[in-house]
Amino acid sequence: MAVRLNVVVIRPEGAATRWSDTFDDCLGQLLGRPGLDLVLLDRLPRPDEVGTERLAVETIQGDVACLAWTDGDFVAERFGQLDKPVHRVAHRRDRPPQPEIDTAGMSSKPKLYFFDMRVPAASSTIVDDLQHLLEVRRTPTFQILTPPTGSTAPSNLPSNSPSKSPGKSNDLPGAARSTTKSGDQDREPGSLSRKKAESPQSFEPVSHDAETDGDALDKLLDDLDACDL
Repeated sequence: MAVRLNVVVIRPEGAATRWSDTFDDCLGQLLGRPGLDLVLLDRLPRPDEVGTERLAVETIQGDVACLAWTDGDFVAERFGQLDKPVHRVAHRRDRPPQPEIDTAGMSSKPKLYFFDMRVPAASSTIVDDLQHLLEVRRTPTFQILTPPTGSTAPSNLPSNSPSKSPGKSNDLPGAARSTTKSGDQDREPGSLSRKKAESPQSFEPVSHDAETDGDALDKLLDDLDACDL
């Protein structure tokens, strides 16, 4: 959602009419600026006054940047009298004095960013100042979610993901067996037969000198049995 800001420009009146050229220059700079909703007021209406100016103030919703050729305290007070209470906040062009009362409940009120246009060169920096406010308000915030206390692993593991069980190891299947003794019972089936087959077997050569053919055949069968063929 795009961030927008209400910008109220109050026309200088009375003795401040000497700022008319500056007022016209500000309007020319702000008209059509993206993110800025411009509201032009000839003056701030009185609390008991009904008219176009009062209706314009009532349509303002949310935070307000106010450009005026008058005092900021007067503007904040008049907004409150018009049923638009605001909380004046500091920014790089306005450093209001700290109020003497507790302001804990003021955070719920819309913010008022006041610009005193009587300050020298204020009109030459107003566009950059308002763009800076938009950037500050556009800065995203993130919420960091932490797992519940005592949780050691995410609960949404895939079905084929290995998981640790109490008393068992997640090592490879052959790792545990490689450290067992030769007499352990968890040896793979048939490992003894393969070991016997792979081990060289010594046997005596068959002698035909002093034995009969029958005895030689029996000897040969015994030797074959010893080789476990």
